[in-house]
Amino acid sequence: ELIITLYIGFLGLIFSSYFVYPAEKDAFDENGKTGFSSYADALWWGVVTVTTISYGDKVPQTWIGKTIASCFLVFAISFFALPAVTTT
Repeated sequence: ELIITLYIGFLGLIFSSYFVYPAEKDAFDENGKTGFSSYADALWWGVVTVTTISYGDKVPQTWIGKTIASCFLVFAISFFALPAVTTT
């Protein structure tokens, strides 16, 4: 069960990064820089978001990116909290 949980969590990480990158690659902040210049940047954002660390160095700028981030963050919190609740 733990292997399946890790596998599904890994897939969630890959999909969240895959969906947020096209939504955010052309968005620029007030300094004229994009936070997601490559898929690796989106993957880093996915790791810190799905694990709920959230350093804040990569933040979605568009409403589409924020919606995608919100959906995957709620998924991650509920998904990783589920094994903790069911084992007690």
